[in-house]
Amino acid sequence: MATVSVGNGLPPYTVRRSSRAKRARLTVTAEGQAVVVLPQRAPAGSAQLLVARHADWVRRHVARAVSRQRHLDRRPALSDGRILAVNAIPHRVRLQSDSTMLRGGVRRTLDTDDDGIVGLLEVRHPAGSDPVPLLDHWLREHAREVLHERVTALAPVVGVRPTSISVRDQQTRWGSASRAGSLSFSWRLLLAPPFVLDAVVVHELAHLRHANHGAAFWALARSHAPRTDEARRWLRANRTELRSALD
Repeated sequence: MATVSVGNGLPPYTVRRSSRAKRARLTVTAEGQAVVVLPQRAPAGSAQLLVARHADWVRRHVARAVSRQRHLDRRPALSDGRILAVNAIPHRVRLQSDSTMLRGGVRRTLDTDDDGIVGLLEVRHPAGSDPVPLLDHWLREHAREVLHERVTALAPVVGVRPTSISVRDQQTRWGSASRAGSLSFSWRLLLAPPFVLDAVVVHELAHLRHANHGAAFWALARSHAPRTDEARRWLRANRTELRSALD
């Protein structure tokens, strides 16, 4: 890929050729880079035409991405006590190296202050080891508990019976549903507000009745998760922060 700087006030962009692309596509990455994906045989000039046609859109989304990145850059490091919102409860992370430990682990404690319930995630790890996998494992296990609980509560309301539930770290989806009735969710939903997690759960449960995104599907999803549209906007606005929560 090569960055192209053009005149006429157009924002800079990068062109990438793809054998799988059937038409030109314009995106803005989480880092604020405009990217034009072109089919192999598309004329090079079509990239500039596409950027020119959507220049205001590019500038707006680049500015948002840069602002989000600056926000992420201002976060404390995990080692400095970063705050993670775990199921809507703020938890401060504390890393403790211990030369006497062989495996390590995470201990969670909850307390109250003037703002309500607050938590502490104390990650004890062997000296010289990386503590992040321990925290990652704890968050996944806790997400599994929360998601199983919410699926169990909401499935009868939606009128379906999922066959299995898995919790992973999908990079492109917050959840998925198969025709066989298996559901899969991203553990990072644990870091989203509960209404957002519930909206994703209902979304995938609704797919067990409607495999597409037609009118009947959306009517069912919104009837059981009235804040579905708000949840979708929240995920779009905060996806970068969730994806980089442990970075």
